[in-house]
Amino acid sequence: MTTATLERPRRRVNFDGRSVAAVAVAVLVGYVVVSSWTGRPVTFDSILFTLVVGVTLGSIYAVAAAGLVVTYTTSGVFNFAQGAMGMFCAYVYWSLKVDFGLPTLLALVITVLGFAPVFGAVVERLLMRRLASAPLVAQLVVTIGLMLALMGLAVTIWDPNSVHTIPTFFGISGFHVGQTLVPWYRFIAIVTGIGLAVAIRILLYRTRLGIAMRAVVDQRDLAALNGARPARTSAFAWALGTSMAAIAGIFLAQELATLSVDTLTLFIIDAFAAAIIGRLQSLPLTYAGGLLIGLALAFQQNFLTWTDRWTTAPAAIPTMILFLALLFVPQARLEGRRIANAVVARVPGIGRASMGMGILLLFVVVNAAIWGRIGERNLTMAISFAVIMLALVPLIGWSGQVSLGQVAFCGLGGFAMYKIAASGDGWWIIPGHVGAWWGLLIGAALAVPFGALMALPALRLRGLYLALATMAFARMVGFLVFDQAEVFGNGARQIPAIRLFGFGLDEPFTILGISFSQDAGMLIFSTVMLGLVGVGLVWVRRSAYGRRLIAMRDSPAASATLGMNILVTKLSVFVLSAAIAGFAGALGAAFLGSAAAQDYQVLSMAGLPLVLLAVVGGVSVVSGAVFGGFALQSFNWLVVLFPGSTLLLYWQRIGPGLAGIGIGRNPDGAVVDIAASVRGEAPAQLRRKARKAARLEAAGAVPADLVAVPETKDAKELGS
Repeated sequence: MTTATLERPRRRVNFDGRSVAAVAVAVLVGYVVVSSWTGRPVTFDSILFTLVVGVTLGSIYAVAAAGLVVTYTTSGVFNFAQGAMGMFCAYVYWSLKVDFGLPTLLALVITVLGFAPVFGAVVERLLMRRLASAPLVAQLVVTIGLMLALMGLAVTIWDPNSVHTIPTFFGISGFHVGQTLVPWYRFIAIVTGIGLAVAIRILLYRTRLGIAMRAVVDQRDLAALNGARPARTSAFAWALGTSMAAIAGIFLAQELATLSVDTLTLFIIDAFAAAIIGRLQSLPLTYAGGLLIGLALAFQQNFLTWTDRWTTAPAAIPTMILFLALLFVPQARLEGRRIANAVVARVPGIGRASMGMGILLLFVVVNAAIWGRIGERNLTMAISFAVIMLALVPLIGWSGQVSLGQVAFCGLGGFAMYKIAASGDGWWIIPGHVGAWWGLLIGAALAVPFGALMALPALRLRGLYLALATMAFARMVGFLVFDQAEVFGNGARQIPAIRLFGFGLDEPFTILGISFSQDAGMLIFSTVMLGLVGVGLVWVRRSAYGRRLIAMRDSPAASATLGMNILVTKLSVFVLSAAIAGFAGALGAAFLGSAAAQDYQVLSMAGLPLVLLAVVGGVSVVSGAVFGGFALQSFNWLVVLFPGSTLLLYWQRIGPGLAGIGIGRNPDGAVVDIAASVRGEAPAQLRRKARKAARLEAAGAVPADLVAVPETKDAKELGS
């Protein structure tokens, strides 16, 4: 026997980054539990009560997430409106039960088995069916638009100032396990959650309909050749998913005791974490993820205490679970060539872009001299929104990195402006700092490290997972940073107007005998800032760096093969976008005169609605951001101009969502389409060719004549 035979082979130890992250998370959770422990004794009854509450909440999360998984696995569209659809169905149940006085069982049957499935089928037929081959940005914007539209419609139908209390099943009666009372409505929620998980699992994997549902999303045309009916299958999936959302909304409303549009919508959005734990495929793992969220919430409620700066931390638990779950998603592989946009956005020259911004400035100056303060403030708000939207142009429009969390950087910019420019409570960098204009630059600089931090998930995630990670990041910043007493706390921070060359931009002035009112200076200054940032972005787009961003969007694999550092490029574009958003946030806060934590939430005007209108305008061009800024503010502006119009009030609530829904017909944006029409191109025909090319690409063959993108100057330069 030789020496080599006696020696045991040495086992190589591979340090997996995800394993290290798991250990770090476990240590952090342990530290939080120990430092926040209430001292409450751990007894059988306390543990049992925690389990009852946790499993109930977990079952509700699981039902909502399972419905999301069903629609995603059959249509390929991630439904951001799942929470809003469940919320709307809960209000319908309340109307049937309370307003019309129907028996509980009848109201439940009509809502869950009648209204909800019909509602889901109609949504699938009118909106989702045409999104199968649409870009991811268009899919997300349509579902986000549906969410905002349903929230606005619910506020319009049911007065938010009135209390809507929903009765629980069998009142407060229940049964005891030891000394713990288990209410019947919680027991029903638990049993329903388990039963639905088992039933949906059997449906998807043990029935012909379920196999067809899973086959349709993989190869729609091939499934049709094998006897499946993709249209009916997809409609059934959306009907089923909406019914599950309705069940989750009704059970959740009973837990909360009162109905609330925002609370119900955001609560079910938190169920995204359970769906991600299930990788948007596995129903057992999805149910386990729901239980994890529910038990975590119940445990902290019963055994931990949150005071002072961490009072709002429990609300961030589902979001933190979502963020951590996304970090453990397997790293995405580099993609090959993608089907390009149907309509190509032409890149203007620096001179042409400067002339366009000059025309905008002239328009603003003329209107500042004509309008009063109300008109000027509305116009300034539109300009402020446009500056924020410019941050999305290089990130989403050029590099294809879908981000839903830019509102966090706006909040950081507002905080920096408050600290630099406010009197008596700021950082005294230079004497006479009140209204200091350099707070705009500090706001941009403060957002940079946070932008690099948000870019970390982008280094290993893409597409839908990246969009969810950025949204989770923004929500965590809102709960854990903006709610701190040293930042915004519970109140609004007062910010003085910017002073430039000793002149306050909130002071009236006269030039050439023309009198300008109080806010005209800020309006003109904001427009100049918009012009500088916009022309700067055009210069970036025409540079080698801009072409690298386009190349990375179109084919990351080819870009890496040609020597491009994909990681560094992603990091740089996130930092650039964060700096612009921080600058815009500081500018907007100085104009409004205050900044508060609620101004920078995901559902605030600077959050998802802003992303929505940026894509509607055309997120790949600077002019699209200008269009989107004016479009977003127009919903509020019309109500101010015509204060007695009830119709315009309804339009203010529902309009942004409807505009987002319309992007399904126009994924390239309004500005790009208008420019294509002026050039004599037919956007509708180009889109039909692009959709056909996308279907053929899925089958593995794309004829060259179907790629509906003409060769532009940038394409030639990239090719060379």
